[in-house]
Amino acid sequence: MNDTGTIRRTGAQRVVACAVAALVLALWLLTQNGVKPQQPQAFSDVLATFAVSMPVLGAIWIGAAGYGYALRLLFLPGRGSRVIEELALGIAGLLMVNWLAAWAGWLTQNAGVAVFGAGCLLNLLKFLPTKDEGPRERRGLVVPWSVLLLVPGLALLLVAACCPPGSLWRVEAYGYDVTSYHLQLPREWIAAGRMSGLEHNVYSFLPSLIESGYALIGLLSGSVVEAVYTCQLFHVTLTLLAAAAIGKTVAAKTTAAVGVGAAGLFLALPWVTITGSMAYNEMGVLAFGSAALLVIFGEAGTTPRGAMAAGLLVGAATLAKLTAGVMVAVPVGLILLLRLNRRGHSEAGRKKWVDLQLPAIAALAGALMLTPYFARNYTWTGNPVFPFAAERLGAGHWDAERVDRWDTAHGLSPKQEGRLDALGRQWLFNTGYGAVGGQPTPREMQNVARFETEGGVPTLWIVVAVGGVLLLIHKDTRRFAGGLLLMLGMQVLFWMFATHMQSRFLLPTVLPAGLIVGLGYGRLVALTKQRAPTVAPVVGSALVVTLGLISFATLISQTRTVRDPANGEVLQTPLWVAVNAQITTHPDALDTHPINRLPENSKTLLVADNSGLLYLRRPFLYATAFDDAPLGKIIRETGGIQDDPARVNQALRSAGVTHIWVHWSELARLHGTYGHDPDVTEQTLSRLIATGWQTLETVGRSATLYALPAQE
Repeated sequence: MNDTGTIRRTGAQRVVACAVAALVLALWLLTQNGVKPQQPQAFSDVLATFAVSMPVLGAIWIGAAGYGYALRLLFLPGRGSRVIEELALGIAGLLMVNWLAAWAGWLTQNAGVAVFGAGCLLNLLKFLPTKDEGPRERRGLVVPWSVLLLVPGLALLLVAACCPPGSLWRVEAYGYDVTSYHLQLPREWIAAGRMSGLEHNVYSFLPSLIESGYALIGLLSGSVVEAVYTCQLFHVTLTLLAAAAIGKTVAAKTTAAVGVGAAGLFLALPWVTITGSMAYNEMGVLAFGSAALLVIFGEAGTTPRGAMAAGLLVGAATLAKLTAGVMVAVPVGLILLLRLNRRGHSEAGRKKWVDLQLPAIAALAGALMLTPYFARNYTWTGNPVFPFAAERLGAGHWDAERVDRWDTAHGLSPKQEGRLDALGRQWLFNTGYGAVGGQPTPREMQNVARFETEGGVPTLWIVVAVGGVLLLIHKDTRRFAGGLLLMLGMQVLFWMFATHMQSRFLLPTVLPAGLIVGLGYGRLVALTKQRAPTVAPVVGSALVVTLGLISFATLISQTRTVRDPANGEVLQTPLWVAVNAQITTHPDALDTHPINRLPENSKTLLVADNSGLLYLRRPFLYATAFDDAPLGKIIRETGGIQDDPARVNQALRSAGVTHIWVHWSELARLHGTYGHDPDVTEQTLSRLIATGWQTLETVGRSATLYALPAQE
């Protein structure tokens, strides 16, 4: 036994060493644009970014491990490794405690240290004896060679996460939501010392579980701006947690090698690379959702305490992004209700097809997680889910026009194309979900959320269909397949009939898809291992490599070009973005905004431009397109501009405003799509400019910085 264990450990060490070497090589290739060293500093800068971020990330995940162990003792007792489940429960618990502290007004560095410090102390429970865990047989660590399939997706995630927001992903408007919402809100909350609803930024009323985590990282790092890369790498760790949960679920019903391959497939998907490398909240949904599926498809899924753990996890997923309530939580409840997580071949299983107890427990646990969010929004606006259902439950500080503007943009909006056509373009034949080839995409000013090509061969979904058939025809996997296909169908229908049908919002479909592919691959291995044992490994490896190449091509085609501040040379991110250490250290060096060159005592009012809020270093006023624009509010308060536009200038100066930044093209886009403040138009601004606004700087043909005229 000892000799076998030694052999296994030695083999595992070799595999891990090869995987690490492959990852380092991949990072080198990505930062050097090939094998030949062109800018070695780019490689070292990426490694330095990891090193700077590791202390804070390590502290958070060590704290999460403590919370997770305590929660695992409560909900998932028993023998066997539960590391993935512990970490998922733990990070959900840590983020929830931090969220409550932020709401209570304890958004300080000391409170942040206390949040993860309490988790660190809970790790001491691991040294106490428990009834459920006894001595276990020590076995050598077995690491399958399929771990190499993790490298393509992981390397792309890491390099992309070391690029400043605004440098990558044209399909996501170059991280517009990161700098205007996901990280800007934590920045404002930290300045205020508490999480609060901001009437100029409606997104502050969303649950914001992951954003509260970014605030915690900002507190521990000194500021959110200094923690940009740490926040992005934290989202990468959530991506890895989702991959691990998917892999473990598959491995439990097949083999470790197949499970690792399923995790590699998940990491290699373009949409996972795109969203996972930015400071978004999507990977919180996938991490908690995949962990909930891991729990319910495991042995704990048939117990009340396991159902409660799953309920807490889907509640956390919904706090990360509200759409997870229908796309993750409801399908998990239905799987429990219909007992689709059990084989059910016994007589008792055949007789009892519906189980009300477990889904009721899961729903109660999920509601427990969501209650603080409902209470917070109710105290802020009188509507527990504001800004949704504003017509029925309360509009808070909004009027009917702004409610309509929000509903137009975020509800089921009319499309020139039909719903099925939209599903094909945004999901089935979409590059983000692994479609190969397709036709070049025409450039649009009104819709940047498109890949370079569309209408390709749906590689992933063909494999999902084949895997689903293989699972359905086998009695031991039929129920699991039914549950996963039910989840997939619900997600697609909800997207088609209750959302504004953006491709990224279908990311939760990757959860059932990844499990179906992994489990289906396991069936393929079983069917071919006697006559053609090499077929399955070749097919599986080719699929992961193909998706990785698509992600790489997407990375190259979705980058923004910048100029090296040293010599003016045009650089293409991300291959060259780390060439200059200043860019890596200070994200705002990527695009020095004209506002940052103004005097320190200036104050700028922004018109129709929130794209770079995070990088502004001078005081400013802004509002989202769905809120009351500061300029529009002043125009209305002064009685309009018909008689005396100069009164608006006087009111602006009284508010401390010295400069106006107008993004003309964005203003036109907003008015031409779902709307903007009706009193802030090109005509209105032209009349105000004529009162003596001084043009200081014009950026291309899209934006202008003005100085207000002196006091008359």
